Amino acid sequence: TNRDEDKLSSLSTGWGAVDCSSRQTPVTHYTTPKLQIRFRSYTSAIDFDNTLKKHPCDEAKAVDEYIQKIGRNKFRYRVENFGGYSSRWRSGSSKLPNASTKMQSKRTPGMNEKKTTCPSGRKKSNTHNLHYEEPEESNLLGSPFNFPSPSTPEDGLNCCEIKIIRLKPRKKVSFFCERFPNRSLRIENSLDDDTPPEKTVIKNGIKYTLASGKLIKDKQGQRQQFGSEKRIELLYIRTQGLQKELEKICSFSSMKPEKVVARLAHLQSESHKILYIDSSKIEWITEEGHEGCGFYPEGFFDAWGRKSYDAMQVRIVGPKIGLAKGMLLRKRGITRIQLPESMRKAPVSTTCNESWAAVVIKNVYPSAENNQMGRFLDPEWDATKSWRDKDDRKPLSKMYQRMLIGYGVKESDVDWYAKRSRNPNKLRHAHLRGCTDPTGKLPENKVFITGYASSSDNRRELFGKVHKKVYLSRSPCLEPGDAKMVSVVGSKPKGMSTDDWNLLCSYDFGTIIFPKSRLSAPLPCMIAGGDLDGDDYFVLYEDKILDHLLHSKDKLTSKSRKLLHKLELPDGTEHSVNKKTKFSQKADNKWLSKAQNKMLDFSTQCAGSQMVGKLWSLCKKASTKDSGKIDIYDEDAIAYARAYKDALDVQKHGGKIVLPHHLHQNLPESQQVFLTSK
Repeated sequence: TNRDEDKLSSLSTGWGAVDCSSRQTPVTHYTTPKLQIRFRSYTSAIDFDNTLKKHPCDEAKAVDEYIQKIGRNKFRYRVENFGGYSSRWRSGSSKLPNASTKMQSKRTPGMNEKKTTCPSGRKKSNTHNLHYEEPEESNLLGSPFNFPSPSTPEDGLNCCEIKIIRLKPRKKVSFFCERFPNRSLRIENSLDDDTPPEKTVIKNGIKYTLASGKLIKDKQGQRQQFGSEKRIELLYIRTQGLQKELEKICSFSSMKPEKVVARLAHLQSESHKILYIDSSKIEWITEEGHEGCGFYPEGFFDAWGRKSYDAMQVRIVGPKIGLAKGMLLRKRGITRIQLPESMRKAPVSTTCNESWAAVVIKNVYPSAENNQMGRFLDPEWDATKSWRDKDDRKPLSKMYQRMLIGYGVKESDVDWYAKRSRNPNKLRHAHLRGCTDPTGKLPENKVFITGYASSSDNRRELFGKVHKKVYLSRSPCLEPGDAKMVSVVGSKPKGMSTDDWNLLCSYDFGTIIFPKSRLSAPLPCMIAGGDLDGDDYFVLYEDKILDHLLHSKDKLTSKSRKLLHKLELPDGTEHSVNKKTKFSQKADNKWLSKAQNKMLDFSTQCAGSQMVGKLWSLCKKASTKDSGKIDIYDEDAIAYARAYKDALDVQKHGGKIVLPHHLHQNLPESQQVFLTSK
């Protein structure tokens, strides 16, 4: 067509065009002059052509440089095949940067890996999979334990043999199940149970000792804002001297019992994958507002065989590491996993000097939902038909609707958007995983949102160039200071290198990157007390609502606007729950017994769980006036909101929940024991 001819004329001499259209979608691929590498889009072809112009006589060298610029996974994503470059690579005259010429005939599928489709709906070529490469030296080790294959814990029964607990087999794995293979027993109990199990149970004449307990959240109902925790899964392990065995993993004896319970639950929780590395592959770095987010070298986990991802939520545990928890973001220019101090949750073992470290991968990002949404927003791609036609898309949360109305947005406008947002064409919000800036050059109090979107003239632009300002919050969002209006970076900041900028642009949609903080309070902490160890952030970019919040002269909105733009920690916030991890210099030799007492104190856990729901209800009631209007600035509503947040953390971190004394009477006596008015 004339349009394709115009595009070819803007490329260097020798480029070709291939019509790959289907009945529904016109698609054109662009082939390079010499090696005949086929790019899937004109934008990608233009991008590569800029590099090719630097090496007009050596196209393979241009490809090498281009891959170093955007990354191997991104390159595979942008091309349909490798053309003549593949032949040079196999012969050893060229290779993908940072990889050896050694190849495997098959690529091991990663977890939950699904077939993807091109925008035309056709199956994607498997050319890339045929030529998948392993790193020159794999960073991954085999399991250091006797039985590398994880086993599913046996069904259990309580110590009095009152009832038998039947549990479905698990598809996922947990660290404890790999560390103690074929020696674990799980018992599931209701928190209402008057006869909880003991610290040890006997099954078939074999003694098992309680190692950990994890509360199980019920699924949210249509009328529930948050799932309630009414059940607990207890994990028992068959071993002699359980406390000594656990102390070989990391030092639990220097922490409070509440912290020990929480840390053991991390090792009990299920994950997608557990990989083992040598602890020398990990280094601790200075805290600069990382808030629970570190980095991993690009290509570090290639031998895993998992397809493209930018970030992962992990727990890293080992005798020389202790226990670390949080996010890892892909970064170039480093050779070891970098962990900031905010990720340290338990100190190193004092009784074991082994060098293994387990990387327990909870999830990888972008999520499947954000991957599809990113394809939908990007004009070069399209989401799958099943995603576009999905009729059970979650509606805009009532919690976020309440806050928008409380800031002055008309209830009719909020309701209008909530209904429209179930249609992907009208969807203007997302839940993005928070990470810290790997470049250290993002401007203070600005964020970078990964991925691309369509501009007003249908051009492909970075998300931040199209949406320069967003409404940002996170759950739970209950009090006036819990949301902010934040500027989004859309072009290379001053002082940032081109390589660093290319790294940010290489991430797919699904991540919101916060600037590092050296002198002021970290920006995530200003967003409803958030951090970056696994928090999702609510990002709203609906034009009508944003225009009201930014420009309306309504009295309530004008008052809220000042608060929404006030990027600092709120004044006068009282919390008695200290979430910071502190280690005692004195070891507690009875730490496991004390932690077990906490795990088996069902009545306290049940009261604490019920208290969370009660405080949420009281907060909503206090902020809803007789006229039906919502007043999020009501003093009692704010007090309940802060108490609600404390209630979520008190069982993990200890302490009391701050609530003004005159409000204590609105809670049952069984819950008032958690309260303080100071």
